[in-house]
Amino acid sequence: MRSLLAEHPELVVAGVALALLVVVSVAARLAQRTASHGLPAGRGRRLARIARLWAALSASFVGARLRRLVASAERRERLDAARRAADAERVAREMGQMKGAFMKLGQMISFITDDVPPEFQRALASLQAHAPAMSFAVLRDVAERELGAPLERAYANFETRPLAAASIGQVHRARLPSGEPVVVKIQYPGVGDAIRADLDNVALLYQMTRMFFPAADPREVIDELRVRLLEELDYVREAAHQRTFHALFDGHPFIQVPRVIESHSTPHVITMELVEGRRFEEVLASAGDDERNRLGEILYRFVLGNILRHRLFNGDPHPGNYLFDGARRVAFLDFGCVKRFPESMFLTWRELVRAHLAGDRARFRALAVDLGFFRAADASLDADRVYDYFAYFYEPFHEDREFAFTREYNQRSFRQIFAPDGKFAGMQRHLNMPRDFVFVNRIHWGVYSILARLGARANFHRIHREYLDDGEPSTELGRLEAEFRAARASRAASSISAR
Repeated sequence: MRSLLAEHPELVVAGVALALLVVVSVAARLAQRTASHGLPAGRGRRLARIARLWAALSASFVGARLRRLVASAERRERLDAARRAADAERVAREMGQMKGAFMKLGQMISFITDDVPPEFQRALASLQAHAPAMSFAVLRDVAERELGAPLERAYANFETRPLAAASIGQVHRARLPSGEPVVVKIQYPGVGDAIRADLDNVALLYQMTRMFFPAADPREVIDELRVRLLEELDYVREAAHQRTFHALFDGHPFIQVPRVIESHSTPHVITMELVEGRRFEEVLASAGDDERNRLGEILYRFVLGNILRHRLFNGDPHPGNYLFDGARRVAFLDFGCVKRFPESMFLTWRELVRAHLAGDRARFRALAVDLGFFRAADASLDADRVYDYFAYFYEPFHEDREFAFTREYNQRSFRQIFAPDGKFAGMQRHLNMPRDFVFVNRIHWGVYSILARLGARANFHRIHREYLDDGEPSTELGRLEAEFRAARASRAASSISAR
């Protein structure tokens, strides 16, 4: 049996992923009361649907093994490749139809790790922007009820074919009565009640968290996930987040956030200006090294600048949420999951990073304890061990030199968190995950994975110093951003003096 699993790692990956998805689906999303909406109805039916998928994958594996017994070596390779491709399409199709957490995890699996076979990566990549759509008639009812008017009256034109189908809502192109082109995001009906019902049962998530991190307080992690997931249902909150980010980057030289159209936005509908651009896969297929490096730096600056200058983090970084205008500008599209860090936590966190960059091991350990990563009394975690453990996560920006993000680096990141070895073996038994850092890990698992796919290369140490210490611009993009901020400050000062 062990040799079979070693020979077919995709079955192991699929099994582990599906086991995790069973747990996640209990705690996280989407059910629907009527089968006509095309979604599984209720938590029990969702779990049953996942079980059927696992049974189909198992049957596919067994059938392939039997066919291999009488096949030549060359035919065995073809059979294995065909089976993996068919299984990958089956998993992607099921994730796309179920929406919610199942689909969101599929989006993440498609780009955050190379441990998934390439057939699965290619199939799951479709979930980033081209998932199965929901019936337009169902969404029309939601939009017209929310807007208080038929779509033909609310908009001059409304395209029934979706631009994208996401885990909570679907996006359509339209045109306002004024003639302005827009996109309209409509929330799937019934998703709110379903998520709240599923979140009432989180016992499995508590147990899962304890398995990986015995020292962690799972209630903090699960409560943070609960708050963030429920917030994604509130399109009024999402629109407010998007307005905040739009105000911060209005007129920015290389970052764009679409403007929200207030008159056509409600608790379940968001209308925003249309932004054109290339999808991530198109960029990967055509961009040269210089373009990839520039786009990677833009993504890095967006994340880092928002955290260090505004205490904000957009917590759903995946390639489907970006549009690329050549190498000139990146548009950021989804603001359903936004975290504003508490000021006291943020100030301590900033000092933690500074202590590590300065090589102050004792101070770094003390600050890590203050933030809740470890217990102060844990004698087995001396300052050197704690400092060296975190050095891996700070590697991209720790030294004043050029660093290239790679998939190998991100693979080691997973192992460092879940299965550290060498002198860090057993570290996870001491590590706690403070509530405010639950979504900070999305930087490593989301943004860093995207940068690795780009192969982005830069002196991220100097870029980091620009934000951490208000350092001088170190690149062309840094100079453009400094000019933007100076011009904005000048306009603000003129406005105040004119009052």
